[in-house]
Amino acid sequence: HFNPEAKSWAGAYGLMQIIPSTSAAYGIDSISATPAQSVKTGVDILIRIDNYWKKYISSKEERTKFNLASYNVGLGHVIDARNLAIKYSLNPNTWENNVEYFLEQKANPKYYADPVVKFGYCRGYEPSVYVKKILSRYEHYKNVIHKKSSEQIVKNN
Repeated sequence: HFNPEAKSWAGAYGLMQIIPSTSAAYGIDSISATPAQSVKTGVDILIRIDNYWKKYISSKEERTKFNLASYNVGLGHVIDARNLAIKYSLNPNTWENNVEYFLEQKANPKYYADPVVKFGYCRGYEPSVYVKKILSRYEHYKNVIHKKSSEQIVKNN
């Protein structure tokens, strides 16, 4: 909600909802970070995540979903879900109905205790919903910008 004072149930702070251990690794204090520091750190994290997924996922659209989920829940949990997709013969480079499905299953002991899982339990439905919400919001913002641009063109003519 663009609140620089926001704090999540998981201890993430600020505009970019960065947890203290991650922000410390990037040289800032997430609790006292300015909005500019928070955004810069969030962008740096997203670049690192995208560089990781580029090795596996060539489709920018698919990779965006993996990037968002990794930003939200952590790269390790998404890698676990990808490993489960491989184990169960689903496409490890496709988000919907493949890796997303297994990320959601990481709340189930059958899956989070599987030997291919290294990061254990997670509330996988949350990053699944997060990815959908962010992509939906992005489409909304694009439509608003397009509408405003079209109105400006008409107004100027």
